[in-house]
Amino acid sequence: MARLGWRLTGAAALAMLAVAPIAGAERRLPERSSQLRVIELREPDGQILSYRHLAGSTEVHMRGTTLAPDAHVKLKIGSRPGFVELDINRGEIIGLKPAHRLGKDFLTYVLWAVSVDGKASNLGEITFDGDRPISVNVTTPYQTFWLMVTAEPNYAVVDPSPQIVLYSVKQPNVGDNRALPITGDLFFFTHYSAYESTPGELSNVPNQLLQARKAVELAWKSGVLAADRSGSAGLKEEDYTREALTQATSFLDRAEGAYKRDPKDREVVQFARTAAQSAENARALAMGAVGGLLVRQLENEIASLRDELARLKSARPADPATPNAEGHKAADPPPPATPSSQLAPVPLAVVNATPLVKQPALWFAVAGWALALILIFRRRTI
Repeated sequence: MARLGWRLTGAAALAMLAVAPIAGAERRLPERSSQLRVIELREPDGQILSYRHLAGSTEVHMRGTTLAPDAHVKLKIGSRPGFVELDINRGEIIGLKPAHRLGKDFLTYVLWAVSVDGKASNLGEITFDGDRPISVNVTTPYQTFWLMVTAEPNYAVVDPSPQIVLYSVKQPNVGDNRALPITGDLFFFTHYSAYESTPGELSNVPNQLLQARKAVELAWKSGVLAADRSGSAGLKEEDYTREALTQATSFLDRAEGAYKRDPKDREVVQFARTAAQSAENARALAMGAVGGLLVRQLENEIASLRDELARLKSARPADPATPNAEGHKAADPPPPATPSSQLAPVPLAVVNATPLVKQPALWFAVAGWALALILIFRRRTI
């Protein structure tokens, strides 16, 4: 019973942690739960910018971190009806080297817009033509944000990795369309932090196929998907998560088949990107980055533990040597039924005596009151 009580308390505490906001930097929750972390970028020249509504384009620069000290990006950003447009022309991404040098799990780069409250939005992948990054033209619904580029295992990630290689800096005083600088810390939230940092090797396999393989691998190792759930009823959300991963595996098989037939077949990239997208959806669900699977799972576990606790209390065997409320021992067969109108009234003190005398807390309370009364009488007699 004591162990069950501890399990119930622990599960309740874990459920509260899963939905509680994170206040400090890089605080992690237990493994196989919602591993929400907050990552701070401590760069003195980093800047949050607010773009004037329906204004023309303004030039913004991104500078490399210690992970990519030679990297630099110049882009034009302008406000349009309903969105903000970002344009990086060919040749304006400088010094960015392939992502695999930062770890075996990293295969590409993703551009993010981060809101003032730390929500990162995936704007798109920065792809390469050989060693040269390709131009990017993307949009975001945010009006006020800062920009960053991170190394990622695939293009479809929902949350960014901590591997920041570029960030937006303070804007020079140029033109009437200059963005408004906003004072605030540069930080973001993520569920994804456990990546392999050992440098990878260059491969002849198409990068999109490598991304799909890595996406499926990471999904299988994530959250509820990594747990052994055999024999459990599970949740509908968990079933959807496993269905998404099954779909991803199917598309990966089709991409592998197309690659074996013809490495240059366009279906290789088509099916590989679909596989990465489905696998990333499954991983996001499994890790709690989207949806409420983990919270629902914890709620169900708490409910089942409560039911088990109630069942154990109700099934507790009576002491055969102790008379029950009707004055019979537990082993005695019940007497014939008697109409309630013919039963003699039983004093309430007799009914409650047996359970009360077995409660230590009651005796502590009685002893406390007795001691208090003794002290009161002593004061009155002095």
